[in-house]
Amino acid sequence: MSVAGLINFFLFVLLGFLLRHFLKKTLTTRAQTQSSPQTRHMMGLLSTLAANLVFALAIVIGLDNLGVRLSFLGGTLGVLGIGIGIGLQNLAANMIGLVVILLEKSIQIGDLIEIDGVLGTVVEIKGRSTTVMSRDNIAIIIPNAHLIANKVINWSHRDPKTRMHLKVGIGMDPSLLNRAVDILMTIARNHPDILPDPPPTVWFTEFGASSFNLELIYWINDVTLRHTTLSDLNFRIASEFHAAGIDLPYPHNVVIFSGKGTTEAPPLAPGTLREDNDTHENRNSSYDPSRKA
Repeated sequence: MSVAGLINFFLFVLLGFLLRHFLKKTLTTRAQTQSSPQTRHMMGLLSTLAANLVFALAIVIGLDNLGVRLSFLGGTLGVLGIGIGIGLQNLAANMIGLVVILLEKSIQIGDLIEIDGVLGTVVEIKGRSTTVMSRDNIAIIIPNAHLIANKVINWSHRDPKTRMHLKVGIGMDPSLLNRAVDILMTIARNHPDILPDPPPTVWFTEFGASSFNLELIYWINDVTLRHTTLSDLNFRIASEFHAAGIDLPYPHNVVIFSGKGTTEAPPLAPGTLREDNDTHENRNSSYDPSRKA
């Protein structure tokens, strides 16, 4: 190992560092021109990987110029890699999950997803995890391996339109049934967030125990507004039904008495003594004052 060798080594390292910076900047600039967020993100990850490989290759060449035995380093790094690989199985699984997500494009930045009861918007996809921002503005970090191993509901995948269902029961008066359907259709058509195509419709789903059960079917283009839209519809339906004299029934039970009396006393709990007139008479008749002590 000589001074000239050390100088060559540092020159190779410096050259690798400059190439790494130039390559990463060039690929990142090209990635920003892509229209798809998923493509931009994937190209950004590939640019980082390619830049780091170039830098590592420059270091290896510099070490070879310096006279370092790379075969010895290879064996040492191989043994070290086995130990690291055992300890980093979860990290490797998450990296594989990232590759699967990027290739399938099943989850993209900006998608509204639901997993394990959590609903939120994907804001970032990184090497180990994906960040989802909930409706309450809480950042939820989900490992990528968890996303590909479990059921994920993607509300934004392919077509953002979503069909919604609103169930409502009315009083069992057949004369008001068509009037209730007209009110539901008018309210749905006049709501700004409900799509005219496909048009809303009303189903008569079943005869309930104390109501005619209807179901309003409508489509919205932004699923994040589903709760707001449902609330608006409920307020309007309650107001319009009240004005039209249409009852919104609640479950109730009808008890019918047959009118037939019974002379038998109701059963008593175990261990309970019954006292009636006959018992009192028997006690009186068996009482003898002359037997006082």
